[in-house]
Parts: sequence; C-alpha cells; structure tokens
Amino acid sequence: MGYKFHLIAQLLVLQIIALKAYPQSTLHFQDPSRKISAQLSVHKGQLTWSAAAGGKTLIEPSAAGIALQDAELGRAVSSISISRQTIINNSRIYEVTVKGAQYTFGMEFRLFSDGCAFRYKLPGEGIKKIRREYTSFAIPAASRVWFFERNSAWKLKSYAGWWTSTSIDSLPVISSSGPVQGKPLVMQLRDKSYIVVTEAALYGYSGMRLEATGNRTVQVNFTEGEQGFEAQGGQFSPWRVVMYAPDLNSLVNNRMIAALNPRPDRSLYNDVSYIQPGKAVWSWITRKENYMQPDEEKRFIDAAAALKFNYTLLDEGWETVWPDKWEQLKEICAYAADRQVKVWVWRDSKWLREPKQRDAFLDSLALYGIAGVKTDFMNSEAKALVDFEIGFLKATAARRLMVNFHGCHAPTGESVTYPNEMTREGIRGLELNTMNEPIPAWHNAALPFTRFLCGHGDYTPGFFTNKGPTTYTHQLALMYLFNSPFQCMAENPVTIVNDPLYAPVIPLLQTLPVTWDETWVLEGSEIGKLAALAKRNANEWYVAVINGTELPQEFTLRPGFLGRKNYKALIVSDGEGFAVQQKNIKRSDTLKFTIPATGGLVIRITN
Repeated sequence: MGYKFHLIAQLLVLQIIALKAYPQSTLHFQDPSRKISAQLSVHKGQLTWSAAAGGKTLIEPSAAGIALQDAELGRAVSSISISRQTIINNSRIYEVTVKGAQYTFGMEFRLFSDGCAFRYKLPGEGIKKIRREYTSFAIPAASRVWFFERNSAWKLKSYAGWWTSTSIDSLPVISSSGPVQGKPLVMQLRDKSYIVVTEAALYGYSGMRLEATGNRTVQVNFTEGEQGFEAQGGQFSPWRVVMYAPDLNSLVNNRMIAALNPRPDRSLYNDVSYIQPGKAVWSWITRKENYMQPDEEKRFIDAAAALKFNYTLLDEGWETVWPDKWEQLKEICAYAADRQVKVWVWRDSKWLREPKQRDAFLDSLALYGIAGVKTDFMNSEAKALVDFEIGFLKATAARRLMVNFHGCHAPTGESVTYPNEMTREGIRGLELNTMNEPIPAWHNAALPFTRFLCGHGDYTPGFFTNKGPTTYTHQLALMYLFNSPFQCMAENPVTIVNDPLYAPVIPLLQTLPVTWDETWVLEGSEIGKLAALAKRNANEWYVAVINGTELPQEFTLRPGFLGRKNYKALIVSDGEGFAVQQKNIKRSDTLKFTIPATGGLVIRITN
C-alpha cells in the first residue's frame, strides 16, 4: 500500500510539473455577427485550433505550427495571448502572440460571417528555412469531400484533374497517385452544408497542398518535401482558409479569398486603363495544316471582328513558324487594330525565368502594341515558381501588359493584388478533348461549386465541333457558367461565322459578358449533377444550366432575381443543333424545362 501511495504521489508531482511547463490556455475568436467562431489552444505545449458555425463544428481540434530548420513553432508553447483586435469590412482580425521555447512568433486570425482564416508571422529577420507545416484540418465525421483527380504526375503539376468525390474517411487511399490532394477541397457535411479548405494570398511562400493523413484529417503539404524552402523572417504565410456555406448559393457567393488579399500597389497600378476584360479567339486548339500561317490568323481576326470579340491569341509556334517573327507580328497587330481587335501572344515560361531575358521579350511586346501574354508550363507551385509568377505580373504591369497563366496552380486571389492577371488555368478544360480525354458532363457540372470557388479559370469553353459527350447548348452554357475576364473560346470562329448551324446564337456570342455583377445559384443545383446559375451584367440577366448526368432532368425556373416589371426572354435549348424561342417573362412566373442527358439551357433576359 505504501509503495502504491508513493508511486501515485510521484505521478501527481510529474503532472503538476508538466502543467507548469505547459500551461493550458484557450483563446476565443468570433466574427462581428457572431455566426462563426474559432479557438486557438495550448495542450501540453502543443498548439491546436478549431472552428464552428454556431453550435456546428466545422473543424475539429487540429494541429497548428511550422517546423523551421532551427525550431518548431507551435511546439513547447508557453503562452498565447491576443495583442490586438480590429474590425475591417464586417470581419474581425485578432493578432496573437505565441511564446515558445525557442521563438516568439505571431499569428493572425480573421473571422467573417461565412468562414475563418489564419496565418503565421515568421519570427526574426533574415532567411528562414521552412521544413514543413503542422497546420491540419480535422473534418467532421460523415462528410463527403470533392477533390480533383488525375492518376498521373500531372495531377499536382497543372491541377488539370476531373472533379469527383468520396467519403472523407477514404481520402487517404482513394488516389492511386497517393494521399496528397490539390486545393481546394470542398466538403459537404452531414446536414448538407458545406466547408471549403483552401488558401489565400500566396506570396513569397510555397503553395499549399493537402495530405490526407487519416482520422478524417488533412495536413498542409509542400512540393519541396523534406528539403523545404526559404522564406523571409518577419513575413506572413498565406492565409489558411475555411469557408462555410449553408447552401450552394452562399458557397458560390463567398468572397473571403478576395478580401484576404492586399490591394494593388498604386505605384504599379496607377493607370489601369489597359486592363480590359474581353473575349478571345484562338487558333491552337482547332489547328490544321495551315496553323499559324499569317493568312489563317487574319481569317481568325476577321471572324473575331464579326463576332465582336476583343482579342486574338497567337499560341505556340508564332516565334518558330514565321521567318521574321517581329516583322510578321507587327503586320498582324496592324491588321487586327484596323478591325478593333487586339493581340495576345504565348511563350513557354522556361524562356522567361531569367529576368533580363524576360524583360527584353516584354519590352519588344510593348513596342509592338501587344495586349497580353499567355505563359505556360510552370508545372509546379513550389516557391520558386510562385515567385516567378509574381515577378512576371510585376514586370508585365510595368509595361501595361495583361497575363494568362497556364500549366499552373489554382488561384489564391492574385488578381486582387495584381489586376493585370486576367485568368489562369489550374483547371481541367477543353484542351483535353483534343487529347482523347474528352471532358465528361459531370465534371463541368461540378466546376462552379469547386474549382471556380478559388477564382477565374481559363477552361476555354465553347468547343462545338469537338464537344465530347455533351451537347451544343451545354457548350454554349459553359461560356456563361465559367468565370474568366479573358474568356478564350475554343471553337474556330470562322466555322461559327460561316456555318448556318450557329446563326441563331451569334447574337448571344456578340453580346457575351465576361464579368458579372451578381450571381444566383438556382434550385435543383447539385454538385456534379446539375449546375444552374442566374448571372447579371448591368441590366441583363442570363440563366445557364447544364445537366451533368446521362439521364434527362427536369428544371424549374422561378426568376425571383428579376425586378417587378415585364421582361423578354431569348431561350436556347437543345434540338437539332440549337432550338431558339422567345417569350415574355416576369418575376412571378414558373417555367419548366426538360434538360436532356448531358444537355444545356441558356436564357437571356432583357427589359
């Protein structure tokens, strides 16, 4: 008995010592509307965090911290405290001080009415080597997760996977390429609400990937692996973001990523008149034996003018096919300018990574009046390539050039800080239809609720002559569903202008908006099955619907988004090509449609 008593006493002493060494503390955060809350806690010296919406758990207690070369931030923590809090644009920011055995470092939590985000402030000065990040997200049980899949090394190089789903428990083993997934991950919770895990403001850091580690948990993962990467002491990491939405309409209208990015540098963007959203024609995807011949490119420009498109894109080959590329480019630009069309050009990023070579090329483009540059094949979100992208945006802005990134990761809000970024790939688009991997309708029906939550995407919609297992009107609807201020159409515009099949929809293409003032997700929408959106540009509304299934679906339109007046509707549906009708419509109407298997519907509504 004496021995047992002595042993118990020793254990109690050890527990008391442990509590003194690692004090237990919790900080509580809340957005101004008190809808979203988060906690940062210390348990036995380990930093953890969690998030909730009212009484609903969004993220269960999860690890936080960063492993540096010489310290483990978030381990052996002695205290945490709130040093300051402010309210900005209906969100509350908490500045936190974390004291540890080796470093004191900072964190910021920012809470909105529809989600929360946090980031780290690296300690000290000089270069810090980041080996890994402990940040994790423990997802509630019975959640279903949407992720993009491509069973090859290209999956995490170009983000060009198809969107599919699985249970959160099977995420560690579902992919043959391994447990690491790209961003975002979209979770549907047990009660049919949604959370999204992603990042915002990726600058001076490696891009966040997410490794499924088991127990319904994903952990931040980096391209560089154990070798790590270098970042500047005193800088902030990107924001680790959790969006919350009770329904798909709230999900699509979440604006956290934009709010978390800094505003543009006025010295670089004092005059933004050159930044002009628009529609583009593109000869590469429908290329034939006369591809990149000057006369063929001029035919594309003529067709662009007839369709009231703003741009033509000269893709791969213009520098190698033309004997005197600069003289020929000058001629093409003059020909296009006479028709109120401007020119973009393509270049492989490997020829742009050395600053002097990059700047000389961009100077030449500016001299010849080029509007924008499409650069390609970064094929990584390692810090070196992230730095390349930001350096490229700055260099092009200095020369009043717009940018389209291809072969890259999904956006994290870069276009907020660098508004000359007009679009980026990081999406599985219609290029794949030319590679014997036709895009399925269910992938398209998932995109508005998954990849496009991060921002614009250069999917290159409207491939009518190579539409895969979809319909003509499905392809037309994609041009309205998918956001891209530089909307590059896949179809050969000469075909559209000359083939009577397209005559009914030419007026729609001529007036196609590429930016939107308001978006409503309509009833019946379901990720991967039916995408139905109403979108407003100025005084005109457009309804775009696609069926992601191989069975007909009933769709009911109740246009509560309209004002209290009478409107005219131009309705395009599937038939022998395009079936077009006109009718009057008002807010109180109920319109019923049958969307054929993998089909579509487009409605233009005007006063």
